[in-house]
Amino acid sequence: MPYTSIRETAEEIRAGIITPTELVEEIFARIEQVEGEIQAFVTLMKEEALRDAEQAEKELRTGLYRSPLQGIPIAVKDLIHVKGVPTTAGSAILENHVATEDAAVVEQLRKAGAIIIGKTRNFEFAYGPFSAPTCNPWNHLRSAGGSSGGSAAAVAAGMCLGAIGTDTGGSIRVPSSCCGITGLKPTYGRVSCYGVIPLSWSLDHVGPMGHSAEDCALLFDVIAKYDPRDPNSVSGPPSAPSRSTANLIKGVEGRGPLSLQGLRVGVVQESFVAPLDPEIRAAWKATLRVLEENGVEVIEIEVPVPTITLYRTIQKPEATLAHKQQGWFEQQLEKYGETVRTRLLEGAQISAVDYVQALHEKWSLSGSMRSALRQIHAFVLPTIPVPPIPLEHEGKTVVVDGEVNNAADTLLRLTMPFNITGLPAVSFPAGFTQDGLPIGMQVVGKPFEEATILRMVHAYQQLTDWHRRELPA
Repeated sequence: MPYTSIRETAEEIRAGIITPTELVEEIFARIEQVEGEIQAFVTLMKEEALRDAEQAEKELRTGLYRSPLQGIPIAVKDLIHVKGVPTTAGSAILENHVATEDAAVVEQLRKAGAIIIGKTRNFEFAYGPFSAPTCNPWNHLRSAGGSSGGSAAAVAAGMCLGAIGTDTGGSIRVPSSCCGITGLKPTYGRVSCYGVIPLSWSLDHVGPMGHSAEDCALLFDVIAKYDPRDPNSVSGPPSAPSRSTANLIKGVEGRGPLSLQGLRVGVVQESFVAPLDPEIRAAWKATLRVLEENGVEVIEIEVPVPTITLYRTIQKPEATLAHKQQGWFEQQLEKYGETVRTRLLEGAQISAVDYVQALHEKWSLSGSMRSALRQIHAFVLPTIPVPPIPLEHEGKTVVVDGEVNNAADTLLRLTMPFNITGLPAVSFPAGFTQDGLPIGMQVVGKPFEEATILRMVHAYQQLTDWHRRELPA
């Protein structure tokens, strides 16, 4: 399917070139064509989507224009409640569960006129960076990443124009990198988690996924709202840019929208990123070169290196508590898949002292990262250390620059630091391997400066065409 942006499609809808109903019918025709091989969806909502598309058409005919998302088909991760639709979270525990209300993020999408077309696959309760049986649209023998792999694959394969995922250790950015799309993990608390099944309360984020930074900005502007139902929800300081899409057009800090002049980006030390696949390293250097040639000052900067042990010491007991609170852990332990059951049992064994110590380290790390960001506008580094891994290696081991490492830990190593610190981060396409597999980079910014990092990526995407590459026939 040809590359189609949300903005371009929205303009066609407003001009009457295509109607929301025609667009939804095209999307479901595409789903029928490719979904059998990719398996991105767990639930499709064709009847509801066509009904909502007809409503969008009526509103547009009467002059009611809600937003650029009006009539745009959006997919939602199956961890997020959509009223009247099953939410299984990829688990047998919820096989008969039907949501009784929309999640906050779905409420906002509906208010903007977006069309929810279905629920996408994820790892059971989002407790892993994989999404089997979903496969990578670029190579069906490769992983789509996860846990929001269904959302990423659906966007990449043209089965929706945008999607919503969740990110606890990298679950938006990892599959975005694997599938060659753009995905934003906002500042912690910037998008409400109300109506989203929790994994780890202090690490969970909800965010948009699309072909480009512009797509993500359009979605982010709609879903980023303060919500008193989420105790961790924040509205952002008054000084923060109010609309990301506006800043793509007008620019920030007095610069033009496509100007990178005067921006400073940090390159973290080798101990933070190593080991890296050689093709990933080459793409990283090439990305920095494009930025430098267009006015960006690149600065080497040293920051603390968080360990996967620190991440797990926070994540595991919080996940176990969440499942205890629902009654699933005690009453239905046998229904969990082996991986999730094992991790939940491990979480129950982590002591309060170890957990509190990990939180102390988290706060210290956050302070160090924010101090480093006073010298620069953003960090730029790879999203994952390897290209998309073979499906048979999911949950096992991978070789990275000659070193054998746990596959899950490897995929999360460069993303989870920014869940721990709560900083906004966007993954974007920045090349392909010799085998034709996507490579992703990420820009990480200051708290509440999503507009700045999205604008940086938007400017980069006007200088390159990686995000516009089409799937092989």
